[in-house]
Parts: sequence; structure tokens; C-alpha cells
Amino acid sequence: MDGVLLQSAESFVGPFIAGAGEMWELLQAEKENVSRDILLSGAVRRDGASDAPEFEPSEESARAIEWRRCENLEDRLRAINDAQDRLIDGGYGTCVECGKRIETKRLAADPAVSLCFHCQELAEGELAICTL
Repeated sequence: MDGVLLQSAESFVGPFIAGAGEMWELLQAEKENVSRDILLSGAVRRDGASDAPEFEPSEESARAIEWRRCENLEDRLRAINDAQDRLIDGGYGTCVECGKRIETKRLAADPAVSLCFHCQELAEGELAICTL
């Protein structure tokens, strides 16, 4: 199935540092790494599970950190999958909020990015206001 998707992605030509096929491969490699990390962290969680009714505060902190790490990995996997979908659909490199082109340097730094710099700043500002 990846071969068919890659052929579809190859037909899309955009102003990127790498071609569509290269971007697909880059995203795919990161997806495999993130998936592996998720699987490994799941094994750590199962092995680290304790039947004790009470936990030391340091154990709870370590578990909270590990859960947050897993959430971040899952969020990253979703972002990568979404980027691959945009690559196939022809929307890769375009901000999902305003429709403007995402800067090439920004895409080079993070191939799964979905927002231009301006929209990212706005989103982070709204997030900061919500958490206050």
C-alpha cells in the first residue's frame, strides 16, 4: 500500500527542500521511530506497574512524566500521519489555518508542521491564555 501512496505523493510537486517522495520517506522513518518508542514505553509501563496500594511521591512523579512522554509521542505520531495525508492530498506545505505557504526552513526543521509561523504563535498564545 505504501508503494501506491508513494507514487501518488511523487506526482505532487511543491517548493520543498526535498521532493515529495523524499519527504514521504523522511516522515515514514520518523513515524517508525516514534511507533517503536511508543511500543517500548508501553513495555516499560507494564513492567513498571506495581500492585502496591500506595506509591512514593517520587514514583508518582516518574509515572506522571512517563505518561506525559507517551502522550507526546502519540501526538507526534498523529502529526506525522496528518502530514503524510496532506502530502498525498496536495495540501502539504500549506498552513491548515490560513492557507498560506509554510516557510521552507520551518518545514525543514519539522516536516510534520501544519501551521505557518504566525498561526503557530497565535495557537500558542491561545493555549497560554487557556492554561492561566
